[in-house]
Amino acid sequence: MKKILWATALATTQIAGVHLSDKKPVLLTTEAAPANMTTEQATANHEVLYANVWADDMGTTHVSQCVLKGLELNSFAPPASPYYFGFAPEDVQSVVFSVLPKGWYGGWHHAPGPQWVITLSGAWEIQTADGSTLRQGPGEFQFNSDESAHAGTPGAHVGHTAKQVGDVPNVRVIITLKKNPLQTYANKPCVL
Repeated sequence: MKKILWATALATTQIAGVHLSDKKPVLLTTEAAPANMTTEQATANHEVLYANVWADDMGTTHVSQCVLKGLELNSFAPPASPYYFGFAPEDVQSVVFSVLPKGWYGGWHHAPGPQWVITLSGAWEIQTADGSTLRQGPGEFQFNSDESAHAGTPGAHVGHTAKQVGDVPNVRVIITLKKNPLQTYANKPCVL
């Protein structure tokens, strides 16, 4: 099954009679995904599978597979039927729409801050300092939390590379979060 945007994948036509205004907003949590978990398995459990690009305490970047947990069946826009959703416990700084043209390449860099990157169309690929690669297409997304990346040794790669792949431009939405001085993403493979 082709992967689709997670909000659409979690939509349901069940009627529960629960309205968002009737209860406190449900805040999502995250944890490492079980090995080889598929998008279909995650959504069957009312969870959302995503990738996380992060830096360990030595500054080396990695890719982890994680799941968002805690989605509940609620009505988001009554009288529309309820579906599964939850709120990220984060404040948004900006929402940016971007287009990577065919052939675009971004050399070694780290995210300017914590950000969600959602692929709308086309595809792109990153490579982390540990040699891992992650390719994402429409409906796939990642959390970039590698702002603490640094060279562990002189001349070492810092952060990740990014490039457009395929025959069509890559269209994405980048949701950058406000930096919280009390929150660190360093050395955490799955974090909100």
